[in-house]
Amino acid sequence: MRTVLIVMPSLARGGAERHGVLLATALDPAHWTAHVLAFADGPFRADLEAAGVPVEVVPLPGGLRSVPAGAAAVRRTIDRIAPALVSAHHVLAETAVRRALARRPLPNITWKHTYGHIGHRGLRERAFERLTGGAVTRYGAVCHTQVRYLADELGLAPDRISVVPNAVAVPAEPPPLPAGPPTVLMVAAMRADKDHDLVLQAWPTVLERHPDARLRFAGDGPCREQLEAKAVGLGIAKSVEFLGVRDDTEDLLRDAHLLVLASYAVECFPYAALEAMATGRGVVSTNVGGLPEMVDDGVTGRLVPPHDGDALGRALLEGLDDATAPDPQWGPAGWDRARRVYPLDLWAARVGALFDDLTSADRTYERTSS
Repeated sequence: MRTVLIVMPSLARGGAERHGVLLATALDPAHWTAHVLAFADGPFRADLEAAGVPVEVVPLPGGLRSVPAGAAAVRRTIDRIAPALVSAHHVLAETAVRRALARRPLPNITWKHTYGHIGHRGLRERAFERLTGGAVTRYGAVCHTQVRYLADELGLAPDRISVVPNAVAVPAEPPPLPAGPPTVLMVAAMRADKDHDLVLQAWPTVLERHPDARLRFAGDGPCREQLEAKAVGLGIAKSVEFLGVRDDTEDLLRDAHLLVLASYAVECFPYAALEAMATGRGVVSTNVGGLPEMVDDGVTGRLVPPHDGDALGRALLEGLDDATAPDPQWGPAGWDRARRVYPLDLWAARVGALFDDLTSADRTYERTSS
């Protein structure tokens, strides 16, 4: 049995962090054991500890000063636990791992969780990869569509990219749809690129047919105050709920008929959409990033162009009409697709095989170079 050191920026509930937690808890314990190093605490610590995964948190000072301290923490952990492999998630973890391994080669994988950047960050990441990417053994992509971005925009060599699409636990049967008013849920940070604004623009169209419908936003961020004001200005505030950051997404999905995502950029293979499918809920989303790979348009949900409020409104109506019909189609089809294509046990087996491949290649290299 070998150990993988999983390095994460924090234990907060984010997509990259969730991926790291799933790695730590879903791998076959007969072959791999995990050790987690994070640079900030958060609610995921409880999940890891409940699963018996060793966790250490080394708070960092922030800014450029954090890189040497992060690298030193990685080196100390490597010296203590002697892992066969290091897995890095998010740029802070990537930077610390690459610096720590500069003089001590060790098989490692950097997982990429984005499909583009807003503003200067794309240029910064391209420069970062040109300068430090030579220390990376393999890059992990979380959907097949992402490879185009990683190769064409970041300049990564395709033969150094391995694809293991995100996955979630899928129940044996999807929970029944709620009996209450038609409810649409959006789970996303309240940033401009997530485009909650577009959902609000489309919502009056939904209310014309479903006057008792509810729109629920789970998440927080810099745009919240502006969005709350817009809901008031549109006269729809009574039907819109701002829930803030929530840890009970599964419960929120059980109380919803439909999930909506409206991002126009920086969306890759979101867990929110996978969770909705696993819960038997239809998904209405913009056709950006890896979402067309996940959502079967017209079968498990509807894909619409970004920035198109009219198309989004029509798709929401179609989805609610389906979910409130006597024989809904989208939700059951989504659950079946999640069960067949994105189950957690299949994902864990694929990740385990990838880790075996990376460490076997390293042992072969050591034998031939000795």
